[in-house]
Amino acid sequence: MAKDRMARAAKLAEEARERAEEAYDAAQDALEDGIDEAHRYMKRQWKERPLAVTASAVGVGLILGLLLGSRR
Repeated sequence: MAKDRMARAAKLAEEARERAEEAYDAAQDALEDGIDEAHRYMKRQWKERPLAVTASAVGVGLILGLLLGSRR
């Protein structure tokens, strides 16, 4: 009886591990797809509106610099 429960627990643990690995792989693939899509979007924006992209990057950098600099 105890051996049956141990075997069942081991089987359930293995199934849970396999599901966790599958979920991790799916999340990793989705993240990589999102990063690739964001990269393509930024390249397209850079070609279409270089000044707007540059101004946005400078603005974000300025805001981050002010926020990080004010923590002193």
